[in-house]
Amino acid sequence: MILTAWMLSSHAANNMAENPDLDYLALQIKSAEADQARSTLERIVADIQLDQGRYAYALVEPLTLLGDAQMVLENPRAAEDHYAHALHLSRSNQGLFAPEQVDIVYRQAALHTAAGNLSAARQREEYAFEVLQRHYGQASLDLLPAIRRLGEFYQRSFNFLGARVLFKQALAILEVQDGLSDEAAIPYLQGVAKTYLTERFPPFYSESQFDSRAQSGLREMDLSSEYISISNYPAGERALQSVVTIRQQSVDRALMDPDMSDQENAARSAALQAAMLDLADWHQLFGHIREARVLYTHLYKENDANELALVTFDEPKLLYFPQPKNPKRPSDFRRQAASGEVEVRFDVLPSGRIRNLETVTSIPEGLMDFQVRRNIRDAVFRPAINAEGPFVREGFGYRYEFDHYPKLATAELDSVTTDPSDSTQEQAP
Repeated sequence: MILTAWMLSSHAANNMAENPDLDYLALQIKSAEADQARSTLERIVADIQLDQGRYAYALVEPLTLLGDAQMVLENPRAAEDHYAHALHLSRSNQGLFAPEQVDIVYRQAALHTAAGNLSAARQREEYAFEVLQRHYGQASLDLLPAIRRLGEFYQRSFNFLGARVLFKQALAILEVQDGLSDEAAIPYLQGVAKTYLTERFPPFYSESQFDSRAQSGLREMDLSSEYISISNYPAGERALQSVVTIRQQSVDRALMDPDMSDQENAARSAALQAAMLDLADWHQLFGHIREARVLYTHLYKENDANELALVTFDEPKLLYFPQPKNPKRPSDFRRQAASGEVEVRFDVLPSGRIRNLETVTSIPEGLMDFQVRRNIRDAVFRPAINAEGPFVREGFGYRYEFDHYPKLATAELDSVTTDPSDSTQEQAP
């Protein structure tokens, strides 16, 4: 028995010595060598199962990497199986709520997101957050990355209330730690402002285009303090002003530091200008044209004096355009997608609104004209700007591209239904 145990342990040690480093295999997967990594990982998994058993914790990492390799190789079902197996072993060995499982859960969420299954992705993201919140506690600085990840996921799925609750939770944690004036607060301040933008300027023209499955199901999330505000301009403005203040303080500290490099000083100045541009765009979107004009003119002069301009102001920039409802994919699989477009021309005013709208091109004619013209009237632009400030940009063009599904011509339909290469067709005598 002792000899057998020694032989097994010796064999395991030899296998571990022969196996390539898992970090190297992870790099292989990222470097378009996923198939080679998959083959090696399958051998490693088989060796570990032989030496340590089917439930060994050592299987978790190679199984997770196998899932990564299958994702790169576009085998999502195999990837899902490997992730599920790795998660089961992690929970069995480390405990049902151990934080070690979170990286695997995040991979499952990414897999579901890539497949367009937002409901399953949300469930995985929320589960990972609950595990980390249970482990670290609701007021821990270590919870901040998880808060940011879930908040940004909610924001991408237009769940602005859930995202706002999380970003405010992060700011409350930082306030207790006296970090509200620190750069660590910037992503959460920007997140709060963005939730108000999403609320006031929904991404779609029609509410029916929202995916109700994307709404939060997190049991411990308290949404009672949040309500539909329609236009909470001051709250977002305060958040973005705080970002500008933090960025300005960072620039001031850099100027007082003799060891700060010119490159670092330039990076901090660019970050300050980006924060001011966000605030200017906020004013523009909410119709506070005077405040926007002051900031835009200041930024134009800063850019004009800087060889590495942050942004160009010679043409309007689209800030908001509600997505038109594109043609649905038909149930008839034989109808293939074709490219369509609507090109319009109009004047962009200093207010960011448009006038003199006309249609230049419509392909197919009349299919999407009404929706594009209707939605572009609700659009808001950052205006064109010169040394004097925002000015009217006449004849500005915009093209909207989409897929549509033309009906099959009679000849095409006949060729599909009576395919001569189909051996099942009855032969003529």
